Amino acid sequence: MSDRCRKSVLLSLLLLSGPSSLAQSAGNDPPAPGTHVWVGAHRLHLDCQGTGAPTVVLDSGLGGNSLDWSLVQPEVAAFTRACAYDRAGYAWSDPGPMPRDDVSIVKDLEHLLGNGSVAAPYVLVGHSLGGLIVQVYARQNPQKIAGLVLVDATHEDQFRRLEDAATPPGKARRTHVVVHDSYHVPEGLPDEVRGLADAFSARAQSIIASRSELSYLRRRTRLAASGGMLPDVPLVVISHHVIAPGAPTRDSRWAEMWMEMQRDLATRAPRSKHVIARTGDHYVHVREPQIVIDAVRGIVEQHRVERFQGGGVATRPRY
Repeated sequence: MSDRCRKSVLLSLLLLSGPSSLAQSAGNDPPAPGTHVWVGAHRLHLDCQGTGAPTVVLDSGLGGNSLDWSLVQPEVAAFTRACAYDRAGYAWSDPGPMPRDDVSIVKDLEHLLGNGSVAAPYVLVGHSLGGLIVQVYARQNPQKIAGLVLVDATHEDQFRRLEDAATPPGKARRTHVVVHDSYHVPEGLPDEVRGLADAFSARAQSIIASRSELSYLRRRTRLAASGGMLPDVPLVVISHHVIAPGAPTRDSRWAEMWMEMQRDLATRAPRSKHVIARTGDHYVHVREPQIVIDAVRGIVEQHRVERFQGGGVATRPRY
């Protein structure tokens, strides 16, 4: 597992303590590219591009926002409708009620898609924590799902396994094992986009949202709750490239455990495919956007074939 991946996926109490001073929301933010949709007492920013069905919904990782999909969304919008959004507290969205856990986040997403007139069925695409969120949504709304793409997605047992892997045999468990940099903006985005994403990530409401999501993630993954099967739709799991481990070091244990969890995610639907990217970066959709675009295109085209042929099971290839 790369250093950048560990910073982005392995989380610690460092973020929970927060910085000594937090940047406040700027009054001169550029206009939101999308629209604001009320989801109860707060608004979320929703940016939809293109036309067609099924609708692709893009969900970012911890600390990220809709700008993370700048290299993927326009390409997907060329062949179907593609909607990116900002979870509560991030970028152009209002802060939401606490805590920011799967209950509140999925409830927000359900209201966002309904109130924003985003038509089902959906191809859900989630990166990192967003990958965990879209799995929860899919299990709760199976009739609305056309497919899923999990991009280096969080596994619900991630914390426990990675802390076990980082603790040498016979040693006491370390409670401050990992570090998450919520300010990290992936390299590879256009300069103007990256600059804006940097500014958003340092805002108070973004940091507060990250803390709350992190607290949920630690609780969820420590419970080691089984994720369970996903709806019977095409599933593509995309993982960053992990260099084959050599000597049994902490890094090699992390790498082995990470890929083991990614393989497990790929068993959660009858029609699944596991794709290993060339990049070793956690932000696969930024470093290697075409692999995500191709996965989405394949699911969209397959859904259209099934719809044309009446959805007969016999016509559907196994992923």
